[in-house]
Order: sequence, then C-alpha cells, then structure tokens
Amino acid sequence: MPPPSPLAIASSSVQRLLKEETTYRTELESQEKRLRKLENDSGEDDGNREFQIKQENQAIKETKAVFEPLRQKVEDAVRSLEQLLSSGDNTELDEKEVETAKGLISKAKASDR
Repeated sequence: MPPPSPLAIASSSVQRLLKEETTYRTELESQEKRLRKLENDSGEDDGNREFQIKQENQAIKETKAVFEPLRQKVEDAVRSLEQLLSSGDNTELDEKEVETAKGLISKAKASDR
C-alpha cells in the first residue's frame, strides 16, 4: 500500500479538526444544559448547589476558550489544503482526493462562525 499523498494527509487533518470542533460544541451545549438545570432546580439545597454551579461555569469558560485557537488551526489547515490544490500539477492528484479536499474546504468555511 503506497503512503498517503500530501493532499490526503492535509484533508484528514482538516477533517479531524472539524470533528474536534463539533465535539467541543456538543460538549458546550451539554454543559450549558446542565448549568440551566442546576440554576432552575430549586429543590433541596444541600449547600453543594452553589459549588456545582461555580464548577459548571468554570467548565463552560474553559470550553469556550478552546474555540478561538481551534478555529485558527482549522483556518491554517484549510489554507494549507488550498495551497496544495492550487500549486503544482493537478493532473497528478487523485480525482477522489481532490473532490474530498474541496468538500472539506467548503464544510470548514461553512462552519466558520
């Protein structure tokens, strides 16, 4: 089996970063849901509720801090992928890899929020 091409490596890098971003967004939604539940739960107050709210707020803050550097990594990986597509002789590139790369670039630009 031949080694993966630079285009395939760059494409998988973008794909991995987009998946990582999706995972962090899902985690943030989950944390915010838990926080709302804690804040709205006026049942038993065993003294631990305020601590849990504080901890959840801290976790949310830390998760949000991940997005800016991660977005920069995605942008850098997309830029690298675009350079691979535009430079050199495209006739040597596998058509399937080119289509995959273009799809990932579109997906990355669409998720840019």
